Amino acid sequence: MKCLLLLVALLVSPSYAEQKTALSYEKARQAVLNAEEQLMTGGRTELSNQESKVDDLFMQYKLGELAQGFRNADQNAAAMHFFKAKPLIDRSAVFKFLQQMPKGALLHVHNTAAVSSKWVVQNMSYMPGLLRCTTAEGRSRLTFRRAIKEHGCTSQYVYVADERRNSIDPAMYDENFERLINLYTPVPELEHPTITVVWNKFQGMFDTLRDAIYYLPAYRAYHWQLLEELYNDNVMYAELRISLSELYDASGRTFPKEQSVRELQFLNEKFVRLHPNFLGIKVIYAVWRGADIEKIKENVKEFKLLQQEFPQFVVGFDLVGQEDNGKPLYQHLAALKDLPPSARLFLHAGETNWYGASTDINLLDALLLNTTRIGHAFALVKHPILMNAAKTRDIAVELNPISNQVLHLVWDMRNHPGAQLLALDVPVVICNDDPGFWNAKALSYDFYYAIMSLAPNNAGLRLLKTLVFNSVRYSTLTEKEQKRAFQILEYSWTRFMDKVLQGKVF
Repeated sequence: MKCLLLLVALLVSPSYAEQKTALSYEKARQAVLNAEEQLMTGGRTELSNQESKVDDLFMQYKLGELAQGFRNADQNAAAMHFFKAKPLIDRSAVFKFLQQMPKGALLHVHNTAAVSSKWVVQNMSYMPGLLRCTTAEGRSRLTFRRAIKEHGCTSQYVYVADERRNSIDPAMYDENFERLINLYTPVPELEHPTITVVWNKFQGMFDTLRDAIYYLPAYRAYHWQLLEELYNDNVMYAELRISLSELYDASGRTFPKEQSVRELQFLNEKFVRLHPNFLGIKVIYAVWRGADIEKIKENVKEFKLLQQEFPQFVVGFDLVGQEDNGKPLYQHLAALKDLPPSARLFLHAGETNWYGASTDINLLDALLLNTTRIGHAFALVKHPILMNAAKTRDIAVELNPISNQVLHLVWDMRNHPGAQLLALDVPVVICNDDPGFWNAKALSYDFYYAIMSLAPNNAGLRLLKTLVFNSVRYSTLTEKEQKRAFQILEYSWTRFMDKVLQGKVF
């Protein structure tokens, strides 16, 4: 602490440096740089000799890619929109490293948008009986049942299989079909010129896909694929935000929401049996923040019942949807106070560029409501008291870099406020939000931006290791589950270090 105060004095008052210290200019300069490095996330993480060697290798590739981007803006993936950068990232040695790196836990992802859109097209859209209809606004709805009032369709229902068969080019049909559930465009600045345009299209995709996912055979196949994509990206555990709906089958029978949880729990247990080093998933019950207070109270009652029936599986409650257009947390206090004391909140808050509006003030209410983690917290750095409270109370921020970029909060990821959170060692975890809706898969792409854009140039394995282990530390895993998770993670991490040094990664 004395050293830090001395460094502050050096910067604030040059005369102090002349009169009170014997530090040379170069030593003072290096001392400040060292202090900043110690302060940031991962700054105090110790690396073994083996890890230091891996870090040296990793930094060669990282600095090489950054240098190439510095010389040629067209090759600077760290500064580009994901839709333009993805081909570069896919060829990146850094990305190859991150794909094979154990990534711990994923703590912020919405199930309806978690699976790659290509899988949905190649598998779900080929399931017998899938129908498509169109609303008055021209939006498609996908379903395996007809004439459901919630669809709001004004067109006739048509079989997707018939549309594909009657199309001039089935492959082109599939490409156009994928656009119903994927925001990707080579020109995002033209197709998504404003936050309103992109959010309207984004939220419409949930409406397009939701009813089809809750068809029982599709529900099982979709969530199994979700687990596969996480496992194949070296994620060991996930907490899913799920807005539960009734399941239905081909005969027209419907099943209550608890059956959705039961099915998911069964799939999870089966997957874990087949993959012993995968710790599975848990559920955060997510409800639409734009609903009126009576509907939110009804959702709270549903959550209470679900948590009573699945106390180790349904672990928390959240309000979701665009914050700028939704109702602020303050308006839902009456409903949220009905939650039992044991209930944990995982609140979206501050996912906005506004400052001093109801949206970023959601951060204050999230903290007053004792949220366990904060979703996005994009505006947190504008509120130093709240940011200090999150750090002091050890409340992790769920960073979703690509989501924030695609949904129009930041263009150049180097300007993402997550960089400031990392610089000040505010607890953060790297998450992916809705990767299936923007041509990503699992978690590695968000880790790429975290280390290449949000982190300083000289940050390497110490930061990555801290972020990975943070993800387990800030999860809802029980003490016993966390102990096992860290054991598995330590073992996987060490094996990965060996693999790198054996030349099997780069």
